[in-house]
Amino acid sequence: MALEARESLRQQLIDETPSWYNPYLHLMIPTLFGLGIILVGAVYLENVSWWEYLAIPITYFLSNLIEWSTHRQFLHRRSRLAPVLYEQHTPRHHRLYVTDDMSMRDRREFRLTLIPAYGIMLIFITSSPVTLFLWFFVSPNVALFYAGTTMAYVVGYEWLHLSYHLPQNHPVGRLKVIQRLKRHHAIHHDPQLMQQWNLNVTVPIWDWILGTYKVRQG
Repeated sequence: MALEARESLRQQLIDETPSWYNPYLHLMIPTLFGLGIILVGAVYLENVSWWEYLAIPITYFLSNLIEWSTHRQFLHRRSRLAPVLYEQHTPRHHRLYVTDDMSMRDRREFRLTLIPAYGIMLIFITSSPVTLFLWFFVSPNVALFYAGTTMAYVVGYEWLHLSYHLPQNHPVGRLKVIQRLKRHHAIHHDPQLMQQWNLNVTVPIWDWILGTYKVRQG
């Protein structure tokens, strides 16, 4: 899409933003919810065994796979199960932000980059059966580590994805680790590559494992 068309789309989407929308609340509500779950879980940990700590890297590893597969199956392909995920992502987010122009111009564009503020609560609810299974059949500590790591992953996903689309002169965007991850994500924003390559938004673990990691365009 040409720059003029993208700017027209940007203005249209900004104009559609409800008057009550607050970008900072959009970011902070899921952040505080996630941190609250982590804090409550930490309070209830008791006599943690060494093997129970393994729940943290295992949960992170599996969350990274879920991120990869959800991005591939639902965000870039219209699904009967969750068509809204596709509609919010591919025709809007990916039309507006392209490889060579990833930066938002207006804070109201947070709503075009972040998942809905209630999204983390839905993730907590849908993952709760696993938490309960671990609590009763493995150990309460493992269940708490699982729930906390899941919430930390979602919060990290939100902050990282937002950082890739901040204005170029933003101090967060100048951090080397953010620049490296942003380059990976920017390649994904090439319309010809987005359905197959660089599907991890955070750390590209499963892109490496499954062969969807692309270093450069072409």
